[in-house]
Amino acid sequence: MIAAALVAASITFAAALLCGRQARRAAAWRAGLLSECAARLDAARLGRDRAGFATLDGGHDGAPVAVRLIPEALVHRRLPQLWLSVSLRLPQPVEATLDVLRRPAGAEFYAPADLPRRFDPPSGWPADTLVRGTPGAEALLRPIAPVLADILADPRIKEVLVTPRGLRLVVQAAEGGRGAYLLLRGSRFDLDHVAPALLDGTLGAARQLAHALSRTRSEPIAHARAA
Repeated sequence: MIAAALVAASITFAAALLCGRQARRAAAWRAGLLSECAARLDAARLGRDRAGFATLDGGHDGAPVAVRLIPEALVHRRLPQLWLSVSLRLPQPVEATLDVLRRPAGAEFYAPADLPRRFDPPSGWPADTLVRGTPGAEALLRPIAPVLADILADPRIKEVLVTPRGLRLVVQAAEGGRGAYLLLRGSRFDLDHVAPALLDGTLGAARQLAHALSRTRSEPIAHARAA
């Protein structure tokens, strides 16, 4: 009995060491996902959120930028997703809020849930696009629809949010492995680091949209006030 107890204790100890090693590896992976993107921002500051995922703050062409990672696993019949959220904190010449969401599944906790109006997607947009906003958003949507269409042509785009305080784009950074999900309902992403090119492209799209908004400065505000 003593021998059996010693064997059991040894197995438990080895399992605890293995679990601890795996936990440390997972924590280091989450914390390092944005390390290669830091050089893309001015005065870059790397950090961690409450779940241990990397955060990145800095500047781009004089505007504050916040980069976050959003893991999403609780969607029926879809593999887990890791989203890259890029917020350009640059005040916009609008009074309305407009949210464009691709392939809505009802689990987009990061998207605003209190937008009262829903609009039909413009002609030529993907049919699985949900467009919502506050009063005045329809007038905001019309002049920037062509630029939004270009952005939505990238299948990795999940959300485009326009508010008076700035813009946010959410794009796919990685998709979970099928095997881990089917067997364990776990999220394992085949990703060492978020590619700097993905951040560059997302920032470029946000700047393109901000430029389009600046060209329509008077029209959206006038319609928003009249709504």
